[in-house]
Amino acid sequence: MGYKNFGLAIYCTAPFLNRISIEELKNDFKFFQRYLHVDKVYLETHRGKDDVSKEKMINFKNFFESEGIIVAGGITTTIDSLDDPVHDLRIFHTFCYSKDSLKKRLQEIVEYTASLFDEIILDDFYFTSCSCEDCIKSKGDKSWQEYRLNLMTEVSQKYVVDPAKRVNPKVNMIIKYPNWVESYHENGYNPETQKDIFDEIYVGTETRDPKYTQQDLPRYLSYYLMRWFENVKPSKNKGGWFDSFECNLNQYLEQAYLTLFAKAKEITLFDFNSLRNTVYIPPLGFELERLDNILSLLGDPMGVRVYHPFHSDGEDHLVDYLGMIGIPFEPSPYFSFQESPIFITETSCGDRDILNKMKKALISGNTIIITSGVLRRLRGKGIEEFTSVRYTDRKVNIDFFAIDSAMIGFTKYVHSQEILFPVLEYYTNSSWPVVVGIKGERNFPILLKDFYGSGKLYVLNVPDNFFDVYNLPVEVLNEIRKIFMEKIGIYFEGEGKISLFLYNNNYAIVESFLPHRSEITLRFKDKSTKILLNPNGFKLINLSE
Repeated sequence: MGYKNFGLAIYCTAPFLNRISIEELKNDFKFFQRYLHVDKVYLETHRGKDDVSKEKMINFKNFFESEGIIVAGGITTTIDSLDDPVHDLRIFHTFCYSKDSLKKRLQEIVEYTASLFDEIILDDFYFTSCSCEDCIKSKGDKSWQEYRLNLMTEVSQKYVVDPAKRVNPKVNMIIKYPNWVESYHENGYNPETQKDIFDEIYVGTETRDPKYTQQDLPRYLSYYLMRWFENVKPSKNKGGWFDSFECNLNQYLEQAYLTLFAKAKEITLFDFNSLRNTVYIPPLGFELERLDNILSLLGDPMGVRVYHPFHSDGEDHLVDYLGMIGIPFEPSPYFSFQESPIFITETSCGDRDILNKMKKALISGNTIIITSGVLRRLRGKGIEEFTSVRYTDRKVNIDFFAIDSAMIGFTKYVHSQEILFPVLEYYTNSSWPVVVGIKGERNFPILLKDFYGSGKLYVLNVPDNFFDVYNLPVEVLNEIRKIFMEKIGIYFEGEGKISLFLYNNNYAIVESFLPHRSEITLRFKDKSTKILLNPNGFKLINLSE
């Protein structure tokens, strides 16, 4: 019997399938069955120079179906064949979609796969950063972003989905997006158009080790990206996909926690070969049983609305770092005038109409929180309408903070290690400081408040290194949480590197990413409760009790 609240799939790559025998596969699959309730396998037909023959693929498919396992197809759009003089100039050997020969080859791979499977997923190499002579010529005067976004929209329809459905009209086509959301538009990933071309979406929720991998991947990203895509294509966000690469055991399991806290309908383990007979699977099996029971109690996720429009970047992953200090977020590519508060980061400024939307929301009584990056991005473009706070090009190291401003002074002073901040300036009594940093005989605003129309506007000054939000004093973190959660009515007091997940039926989850035991005070409904958290652990809380 499978899990009640999600499906579990394992992905098998084409190189692995080409070199393993059916007998070895059967034996290795017993290991997974011992610890996991596997519902599905994805069998990959193509990756790089590997194409799996029809005879071999049918044998694998028949075996899994005889075990009661759903079988779907997979394609990784990398290629190590054909005469291509610039093959080694493309990152990961992805296809060049300006070349007719490669588009034709892609179509052949898709048609072959659709002839075998009723469901196909594209692994997250379905992008292009190719800048060969053909691409330069085809791009013309367009920017690389504009060219690649339009190109991959056309390729998705003409060379992937349409051919697949001509071969197999009932095939379900899934596009899996990678975990680098702020870079999509530079590489042709276009969820704005592809959501209407593909039947379903899948999300890469790999965060691995946040320090020693070449990407910037705060762990909260595993949750954030799932929620963003749920709002991109509601109810058609099929699942989350993670791996064990560059992971210790805690980090591996955290990917599973966060993917499922975001209410993934399915999780896919990448991949069969790298996970067979490893230490990751037995504890994962134990944790999935526990998570399944917890998920039965949870309603829909909720949190502070983040406006993250399509094809936008700026202050990349800032929201993930703030999610790791206990602010629950609900990101969306669509601006909502009904939500309050709304968090606006530099990424939000990818919307050229952002100032008009902010004005309408504030006049109607909403609360908006913006960052120092927004002040920088919109400097001289109209942000001055809402606040007297100005971004400067100066920096200051802060290791002493003051909180709770009174008529003249402050009521609380706390120390920290040195943290580098942008210097913001403001007009006294036009904007009001809530938290300041002190250096020498000067203070510098960290959190400020303004009023506009019937609404409130807060400005959060963000450290140059976003990681330093973890190093803010507990008292400053508490003040930031209180402001973000003012309208929602719940927040906690405690260290950084602790996340809060809220659900619309009075349940919450608190997860600690700290290596030591910690205690927080959860404040809600005019009451408080102390919660003790184990290292790298989480707790379910019933807010009705």
